[in-house]
Amino acid sequence: MDGQYHAIEFHPSSTAKDVVEIVKNKIGLRKTAMGYAIYEVLGNSERSLVAEEKLADVMSKWERYRNANTGTANTSKPIRKHSHIFLFKKHLFLDQYMDLDDPVEKELLYHQVLHGLRCDRFPVTDNEAVMLTSLQAQVELGDCEDTVLEYRQVSCHCLPSRLVTNIPNEDVAMHHQSLRGMTSAEAKKAFLNLIKSWPLHRATIFDVMQSFTSNWPRVLWLAVDQAGLHLLEHRSRNALCSYEYDSILSYSPAVNCLMIITGSDKKQSKIILTTSQAFQVANLIREYTEVLQSPQTFKKREGGGGRKNGLNGSSSRPVSILHKPAPAIELQT
Repeated sequence: MDGQYHAIEFHPSSTAKDVVEIVKNKIGLRKTAMGYAIYEVLGNSERSLVAEEKLADVMSKWERYRNANTGTANTSKPIRKHSHIFLFKKHLFLDQYMDLDDPVEKELLYHQVLHGLRCDRFPVTDNEAVMLTSLQAQVELGDCEDTVLEYRQVSCHCLPSRLVTNIPNEDVAMHHQSLRGMTSAEAKKAFLNLIKSWPLHRATIFDVMQSFTSNWPRVLWLAVDQAGLHLLEHRSRNALCSYEYDSILSYSPAVNCLMIITGSDKKQSKIILTTSQAFQVANLIREYTEVLQSPQTFKKREGGGGRKNGLNGSSSRPVSILHKPAPAIELQT
């Protein structure tokens, strides 16, 4: 996530789980670090690999994809080419998986936050955009000089493109001047503290559409974190509803939609969301559920006195699932 490329060697039979361990060793991340995954990325589309999925099989699929596109391409129209890449990043944001005392993990998470901001996966107000840009400028440029700087390039590193052109350069310069004397590490800490002001800052965000109620906007955000599922207004902090994992009876992913059954055996509600990432959402629900109901997690919950939230592990949050099996996944064709 920090933009660095690493060349690694792995056996053709190596799984995503195997390669995660190889990458951790390559970049100096501690062996006990948990919650990371390998993603395959093409353009703006990304997919987390299942632990037992073989990277060689994925690369073979890429080759078939390129050959098919080459054979069917219309030479009269220019084609925007994207390269497939593997991406290593944090996948499950659970309290027991976070360790910001590890400088490597802390740096990885910082750059993952930057990536999320650039991809418009964080609801940023205009004032927050100015503050984030000024803090990022303090990280990259150090103290503000007497001359007014151009902050467009800095804002491109920490804001979505739709906001970059709307940020007044003078406002950023004023905030940047107020940060004089702050070290890069202190600026990063302040940057992350601002991000943590949103309770769902550790959630994975998906763009979805709904048509089951006219009371909500059609385009929504679906946020998935260790507490459950949350539907929000698009690019907003306004949460419309939340579902803890123990209220989810089943979820059925299909190619372009996801059906979720919530409630109890006596009273149930059906939610149908349109999304091209239905299987990604379903896998993420399954993975969070499996960890949260594991015996090790149960012991930590009973002995640790609650859960912690935030990138630095502060403030408590109630346990959402402990005593019931994982929700059933039903595949739709």
